[in-house]
Amino acid sequence: MITFDKLKIVSAIENITINNVNAFEKKEKNGRVQSLSFHQEYPYLLRIKIDYSEHEFVLEFTGKVLGADYPKLISSDTIKQCFENINNLGICNIDIEAMMNSQVVTCDVTKDIECHDISRLSAYIRGHIRNYQQFNCKARCGNVTIERNVLTRKFKKRMIIYDKGREMSSAENRKFVQEYGLEGMFDNVCRLEMNLNSKHQIRESLGITDNTLSSVLESDANPIASFITEAVSPPSEPVQYNDRKSYFISLVLKDCDYDLAKVEARMRELYRHGTKFSNVMKPYREALDAMSQCEDDTYSSLIDKLQ
Repeated sequence: MITFDKLKIVSAIENITINNVNAFEKKEKNGRVQSLSFHQEYPYLLRIKIDYSEHEFVLEFTGKVLGADYPKLISSDTIKQCFENINNLGICNIDIEAMMNSQVVTCDVTKDIECHDISRLSAYIRGHIRNYQQFNCKARCGNVTIERNVLTRKFKKRMIIYDKGREMSSAENRKFVQEYGLEGMFDNVCRLEMNLNSKHQIRESLGITDNTLSSVLESDANPIASFITEAVSPPSEPVQYNDRKSYFISLVLKDCDYDLAKVEARMRELYRHGTKFSNVMKPYREALDAMSQCEDDTYSSLIDKLQ
């Protein structure tokens, strides 16, 4: 079952009733109300905009809307609960059944897996990007971000991999965790989150023909596993080199801070255009595997957990 941590939905204006207009920010033009907007950050992100000129409303919310059930994330099983919790705020009433025909315009596909050494998994992923010209891979504050290197927004995909337990133990999340009894629920949890920021991305990644909420939630695709297998390569079988070649490889790795993206960039300066760089990079990957004593089950275990 596919799960999400954020949805942004566009729906017909008839599918929402305002109960407390004072909770909304009003924008007027020539004495007429153009739109109503509501925004909150706690206990969960919630944005509602009623656009009278476009005759639609936009709803954006995160999985924290589920409160104590946040670990379940947004899915076909929990979507009704999400809408009910929003309705329980008392500011509006959303027609839950009608919302299933609304359009999903952006979403964060999310998968939580158990992992007792997230830093090791992150290091493996950074060292096994298949092609550093096709994918950018960056590490920052313990998070790993993989992004398809394209200029057109509708084809751009981004995945963030991070320690969910550490994030939920931060000061900004501590109150939420305590209020909903979630202490320890995210220990040893690695989150993989794919940001789909266009309707085309959503249809392509989820293998659906339309962007209705029902189609999105009922998709049987596995976009996170597909993206990982596309961007990250499995470990190679170790190969023995003569001393001179091994020494050269070790010097190149050291000079490039053991960062394969830097190695590939440097090698591209030294090889002719059209060179098959998967072959050029193979000995560097193998050497880095040997240095880090990376076990073969790191990749296979990740793929298994994503199924």
